[in-house]
Amino acid sequence: MASITEIVKKLNKEYKTDNLIIKSSILPKYERLATSALGMDYPLFGGLPLGRICVYSGLQHSGKTTAACAELAAYQRKFPDKQCVYVDAEHSLDLKFQAAMNGIDLDKLLYVNVPAGMSGEQVCDLIVELQKSDEIGMIILDSMPALLPAAVLENDLTKDNGMRGTLAKKLYPFLNEMQAMLAEKNNILILINQVRDDGKTFTGIQKWKEPMGGAPQFLSSVSVRFGTRKFTQGDNMDACGATNGEGADGFRLQFKIMKNKTAPCNRGGGFITYRYATGLDWMNDLLEIAIGFDFIHRVNNVTYELINLETGEVYQDENGNDLRGKKADLIEYIKTNIKFQVEYLAMLNRYISANDASYGSLLDERAAAEIDAQEAAVEQTESF
Repeated sequence: MASITEIVKKLNKEYKTDNLIIKSSILPKYERLATSALGMDYPLFGGLPLGRICVYSGLQHSGKTTAACAELAAYQRKFPDKQCVYVDAEHSLDLKFQAAMNGIDLDKLLYVNVPAGMSGEQVCDLIVELQKSDEIGMIILDSMPALLPAAVLENDLTKDNGMRGTLAKKLYPFLNEMQAMLAEKNNILILINQVRDDGKTFTGIQKWKEPMGGAPQFLSSVSVRFGTRKFTQGDNMDACGATNGEGADGFRLQFKIMKNKTAPCNRGGGFITYRYATGLDWMNDLLEIAIGFDFIHRVNNVTYELINLETGEVYQDENGNDLRGKKADLIEYIKTNIKFQVEYLAMLNRYISANDASYGSLLDERAAAEIDAQEAAVEQTESF
């Protein structure tokens, strides 16, 4: 009679994987992509999980593309040797603006300008082929509703072939294949979707639905819904109302976490602030989150202190003085002391990240090493 170890080895070999069957006690953590914008990283428990599909949805002009580009820039900083890909099915990406707002390195970005006549199925095949390369990192598809199925493109315009039903069904095999590839290569696929008016409930509450069928919702690990953007003037985060940006110095994107299979959803949602002159205002968002949740301690009405949340001690400067003072002084210190800035942001992201091992990835390298060690121990025991 074959032992369980032999059966597992046989099945893993048959399906060409080392992780088909593993011990459930091995549950490592996800690696997360921090953007340095605490207003986005905090509700996501440290950032988007690597190796997963994520969906950004919302109304037009709600900031889906800009937020996705913030993640893309963060991915470029974390993996400088990888080429990211932006698949523009809407032909509406303002690369110059996004590079200025988010610090995208255009030399490390492949831009796919989907031509007229290219079907949604062909675009999906293109993404799969690109992801097969070890040189490719994050891929953004903007946006799914802009993809037309071949059945529509290949027929006369006067013939009514319906709209997206045929393509929605084919997204299941496409996203299933991408799931496995992303997990193996530790990359992220961001799908940008829209929302449609789905009427109102009997109590008058507006309902929204996302097009393109159930595959993006079911097969994604993280789903983020963006609301109406607001315009800023200095410290006023809603200076010009939701629709009038005249005189604004920037804008704020707002979102809600609709689904997160890699961390809890109990932090609700968040925001990202941009200034037209300087781009991502990560310092403003950091202070708003850090002070609001007492990550930066308020000593009195004018004095604050920077705390190492992992030790509970007040940070000190290079002269051994406690980092305590007016908010403006602390901002200036964080901005001008890059070494401390990196250390402080890393500490914050470790502190806010999901630390429950049950949110771990079964393809983590540490898991694989522990699997090998356990199997070796079993084999040695059975050989006696």
